[in-house]
Amino acid sequence: MNKQIYWIGGSACAGKSTLAGRFAEKYNMALYACDEHYEDHLQRITGRAQSAMYRVSQMTMNEVFFTRDVAEQLDTYIWCLREDFSYVLSDLAGSGDGPVVVEGNQLLPALVAPLLKPMDKAIWVVPAEPFQREQYSKREWIHGILQATENPELSFNNWMKRDALFAERIRSEAGKRKRKVLEADGSRTLEQNFAELERWFGLGAADGGEEAADAAE
Repeated sequence: MNKQIYWIGGSACAGKSTLAGRFAEKYNMALYACDEHYEDHLQRITGRAQSAMYRVSQMTMNEVFFTRDVAEQLDTYIWCLREDFSYVLSDLAGSGDGPVVVEGNQLLPALVAPLLKPMDKAIWVVPAEPFQREQYSKREWIHGILQATENPELSFNNWMKRDALFAERIRSEAGKRKRKVLEADGSRTLEQNFAELERWFGLGAADGGEEAADAAE
């Protein structure tokens, strides 16, 4: 792809969507949020070629979060992300040539790292488990999902365990490839994390971003 890409991956409830949106807006770049395209991608899958995406699309919320053990939930989730990543790349290849910010859980370090060009930048934002649980609990839409299960409390715990294991997978994959991980644990403000993002991406020095990042460390 003949474009510069700023990859912002990670796990849910770490603030990566907000960071990506703010970064794209500040530097006048296109933003590609993977989850916004997932439903469209589902319209193009087949049970044979994208078996994980297809299987999950046929599940009830009870099957997604309650009746299966956490290890199986995690494995299926990761395979869904891997399958969807191919659609993400296809979308990006068909877009313009200007710089783009790409954000989503689909951006697994093992998938993104081999694609990085010299001009590209990448970071993974992951939450500490207590911070993740706190942020999930504040989201109104989660309660409707949980109420569709036999046991909302246990389903929530399964969900949180799955995502905590996923965050650890991201840390491990990024660490093996010596890629940048930004931890979100509530000890730093969103503004401080944004300054760190700018510093890592090599932008912001001209408008005080570097100084803000130094102050945050």
